[in-house]
Amino acid sequence: MKDNFYEVSVETKIKKEKKIYENIFAILSIIVFLLIAGFFGFISMVDVDATISEKENRTLATKPEFSWGALFNGTLTKDFENYYSDTFPLRDNFMKINNYVTKYLTQFGGKEENVIISYEKHDSDFVGEGVDFGVEGNTEVKDNHSSDNDASFKGSVLISGTRAMEVFMNSSAMTDGYASLVNKTSQSMPDGVKFYSMIVPTSVEFYGTKTYSTGVYSQKDAIDSAYSKINDSVTKIDVYSSLDKVTDEYIYFRTDHHWTARGAYQGYLAFCNATQQTPVKLEELESGKITDFVGSLYKASNADVLKNNPDYVEYFKTRVDVKATVYSDSQMKDGKPCYVVARAVNSDNKYLAFIGGDQPLEKIETSNKNGKKILVIKESFGNALVPFLCDNYEEVYVLDPRKTNFDLPEFVEKQGIGEVLMINYSFAMANKTFSESLYSMID
Repeated sequence: MKDNFYEVSVETKIKKEKKIYENIFAILSIIVFLLIAGFFGFISMVDVDATISEKENRTLATKPEFSWGALFNGTLTKDFENYYSDTFPLRDNFMKINNYVTKYLTQFGGKEENVIISYEKHDSDFVGEGVDFGVEGNTEVKDNHSSDNDASFKGSVLISGTRAMEVFMNSSAMTDGYASLVNKTSQSMPDGVKFYSMIVPTSVEFYGTKTYSTGVYSQKDAIDSAYSKINDSVTKIDVYSSLDKVTDEYIYFRTDHHWTARGAYQGYLAFCNATQQTPVKLEELESGKITDFVGSLYKASNADVLKNNPDYVEYFKTRVDVKATVYSDSQMKDGKPCYVVARAVNSDNKYLAFIGGDQPLEKIETSNKNGKKILVIKESFGNALVPFLCDNYEEVYVLDPRKTNFDLPEFVEKQGIGEVLMINYSFAMANKTFSESLYSMID
């Protein structure tokens, strides 16, 4: 009996000591957490917020101003979260640590290896950029339309061998929203204007693993879904089938999210087929290459396997004579000359070889005298397609809604434009900035 009592007493003592140690550990953990939080809080108050991230090639979020309206509709907390994420103390140091981890994961980069890298994706990411021709676009948005897309969210890059691909995810909300945008834009056009829609898949659909090209990740399903919801009055361009037939060609960059000129040519062929026009043959065009191009997906992933295996930009000069001018708005009074296809690009972003990148409004006059005029509404994916259209039209107008703001239907009627092509890559279907900007031009 005495032995049992002794054993119970020892067990009770051990439990008490264990509880004491657990309490001490908990208290120390709280103290360490408060010290770290206090340190970063103090640094946040005294340091100067960066405005530009040179490594990420984007403008960082600024501290939002307080307003009761923003507080109650939820935008204040969301904007402050984005701001603090961009200006977190020692942010660049933490990013360097992440880069070292990424390098370790991707340094071997064999053909059979697949690595997924997550990154903080912003609504302004992967939208290209423009050469500075001295034209400032008016980016005012008249009205905010509802969107399920946050300004910042987690994105994923799949790296397979020496190729990087952004992971796509389909949703009915996305295709519903985009179809509504296309329908409303086409309905706003003057009577008699022909309206075309082209949705372009990205490389992961053809070169990614089966997991990331089927089911919820299928871009074909997403494109088919969006097209099924677009009005019959709109001609839907099937570029998917054209690209699917030539996947052994260099139709997508490996380090950048865009298609190449050869990929864009497939889009041009699909467009000519749907509109019953004769396409220019690729072998009839003068061509060249701009080497050492490492694009947007390298910047998102920082994978050495991409940096060590750069792309090249192949270009094809137009067969007809062209004269391009960039304007800030529909008044077209502040024109600056621009190139349609460049032989060299003095920038890391070699994709700027096509129509000077993203510009507010561009007018291309060709030596064709057929009286045909077309307007291309696009984000950066449309840039590589535009030069091919010059062979079929007397005038080609190019609009990036994110860069300007004016009455679009009035502009189409005033210029006597008879055809409108709205071209976007699949990810743009969920791009809040693009949709809001275009809505503001047709309301």
